[in-house]
Amino acid sequence: MDTVIAPIFLFLIFTGAAYYVLEPFLAQPLLVADADDETIGTALELRKISLYKQIRETEFEHEIGMTAREDFERTRQELVVEAAEVWQTIEGSSVEAQPVALDMPPPVVGLSCPNCGTPAGLEARFCADCGSALGKVCSQCGTQAGQGDRFCNACGRGLVG
Repeated sequence: MDTVIAPIFLFLIFTGAAYYVLEPFLAQPLLVADADDETIGTALELRKISLYKQIRETEFEHEIGMTAREDFERTRQELVVEAAEVWQTIEGSSVEAQPVALDMPPPVVGLSCPNCGTPAGLEARFCADCGSALGKVCSQCGTQAGQGDRFCNACGRGLVG
């Protein structure tokens, strides 16, 4: 009798497991009601706000030297195009978004690499592109200092690093 019950029990366990694995694939898709215009408008507004925040964060990260210029320009361009598309969708315009040429001035604050000329952030000690050691810069007035200087020769502030 035990030899008959064991295969039946295993068959039931296997059938139950197979059902739970295959059920999502065999189920009919849920019919989702069309979202109303207010819900879509709210979602688009939230996406627009999110994109604007991402653009500001990207610009901030570039200004402090966390991202290379090429990465910054590419990322910012992608975000600007997407924000324009969202904005045009909100406004109901049928014009397709076009990439915008970015004529960005180099960062005002910080050093540039003496070896390759790449702009670097205020706290950077080495170039992100070529790895060369950078000089120090005063955090108060932006004057570039020599390697051995401990104080700024323009304003007298102590130099970090």
